[in-house]
Amino acid sequence: MAENKTTDHSTLDDIEARVPDTLHPVIEAAFKHSKQLIAGVVAIVLVAAAYAGYTGYTARALTKAQAQLGTILIEASGQDKIDRLEALLGDAPSAAKPALLLELAEATMNQDLYDKSASYWARLAGEADDDLRLVARLGNAKCLTLAGKAGEALTELKELSGIAPAAFTVPVYRQLAVAAEAAGDTAQALDAYRKLAEQPVADKPFIDHKIAQLEAK
Repeated sequence: MAENKTTDHSTLDDIEARVPDTLHPVIEAAFKHSKQLIAGVVAIVLVAAAYAGYTGYTARALTKAQAQLGTILIEASGQDKIDRLEALLGDAPSAAKPALLLELAEATMNQDLYDKSASYWARLAGEADDDLRLVARLGNAKCLTLAGKAGEALTELKELSGIAPAAFTVPVYRQLAVAAEAAGDTAQALDAYRKLAEQPVADKPFIDHKIAQLEAK
């Protein structure tokens, strides 16, 4: 009997060494009823092994994607850079996608591909968290304005103006003013410029000029 207990303890230690710590209580409970639940323990070990293999693969894939991204940023420019980033995006793990989408959004914007850039900014907004999501939405709005879709940009920016933290007040209202003016919404543009005039902006004379210009209409 003592020998069986020693063997069971050794087996338990061996299994626990192969699985995540969070599974140890489950395995220990199973060993209290080992004959009835041995199949369940085997299943746990198999699942743990599969999980370990998956996380290992994900880590390797992320490292590879990061290395490839670095190479592209060093070697490529223009359309070649965009093509290589798009090819990499297709096979990249989810953890690498925000960085790739940011690079694609900027690369396409630099090539005046505003519709395409707007789509990448929008995708980034769906993938990113917190401040990066706000930056992505601002990027999307800017590209929509540049693409001649000021009305769509204005809708996005009006929503952002209601939720953006204080640190984003200036960029949000600056873009809102430009989009509103481009969309022919003088009242909205004037309100945005007045909000900017209340902030410590470096181009205060220009803001005051825009306010006077719009008030004269």
